[in-house]
Formats: sequence, C-alpha cells, structure tokens
Amino acid sequence: MKIGWRLIRFAVAQSSHVRRDAIVAEQDLSLVFRRYQPSDYDQVAALWSRINRELAPAGMEELFEQYIATTISGELVRLSEVFSETKKNAFWVVDRQGGIVGCFGIESHSETDTELRRMYLDREFRGTGVAKRMLECAEELARSLGFRKMLVSTAEIQRAADRFYRRSGFRQVRVEVAQAMTAKQAGGGLTRFYFEKEL
Repeated sequence: MKIGWRLIRFAVAQSSHVRRDAIVAEQDLSLVFRRYQPSDYDQVAALWSRINRELAPAGMEELFEQYIATTISGELVRLSEVFSETKKNAFWVVDRQGGIVGCFGIESHSETDTELRRMYLDREFRGTGVAKRMLECAEELARSLGFRKMLVSTAEIQRAADRFYRRSGFRQVRVEVAQAMTAKQAGGGLTRFYFEKEL
C-alpha cells in the first residue's frame, strides 16, 4: 500500500505561543491527524478496547477486560484533562473520514522529558508508514515544546511495537515484570520494556 503525504503542519507560531494543533493529511488513504475532541471519546474507547482484546494472551482475556474497564474509567473518560495543553501535554486521533483508526499522545514528565502514550493504530493501517508519521508528529511537537527526550514503554506481547521503537531510534533503558495493574499496564506478570530517545 503506497503512502503519499501531501501536508504536514506540526506547529504554527502565533504571538508568543505555539499552537499545538498538529495536522497531517494523507493523500491516498484520506487520513488526518488532529487533536482529540470530547466528541471522539466513544470511538477512541472502542479503538482502545478492540486493540487490547487483540493483544490479550490466551488465558488472560479476563485480566485484559479488567484492564480495559480500569483504563476507560480511570483515564480515557478524562483524556482532555490528562492530556491538557496547560500541562504541556497533547493527544491526537487519526481520523479517516470521520472514523477514528488510531491515536497517540505525549505526557510531560519533567521540563526536558515527555512520554509517548496511547499509541494505537488499527490493524488495517499497520505496516503502511502511518505509525512512522504518527511518531514523527509527536516528536516534532515535543521538540517545539522544549522537550529534549522522549520516553515510551511497551509490553513483551506487543512485539511489533517493540520492533518499531527499536528501529525508530529508541534505546532500551530497563525491563520490569509488571505485577500490579495500573492505567498504563495490565500487570499479570507481563514483561515490560522501557525506552528513551534523544530529541
């Protein structure tokens, strides 16, 4: 599947502020990257649920259902607050003619470090270059906000994501076995890899 990008606008200087409404329009598949709006909630929650059900290892389906419910009630219902611009955070969706097929965001950890979060893309669009554009968009905005390092983590069951981050210049800094469930991980003894990348 050939990807042909016709417009990339990551940030526009406006007075003394930087607008954070990154837009990426994709020619062949009619994809647009845009900031999350509250009206996107149902589709984002459905995307999140669908992909996590795909990831659930055999025998861990019930655990992943609990994780989905925990994350939806603990964070997804508050996406606009969690990823507030006033906190130097941002959240985007990948919109295909009104249907949400992907999402990604950045969350500030310090003055210099931000974390890439909630990067999900429907199976149909994987391997087409869309994920690479999503990452480039996040990195460009992070740099424009003054961040110098990007962090990301992924579980061992997300093999494609693990390969993608390594190929994209992220360096593994630690490995943990996640026992407890949180908004960021299902727990259950799954191994989790932590990466960072200089911007």
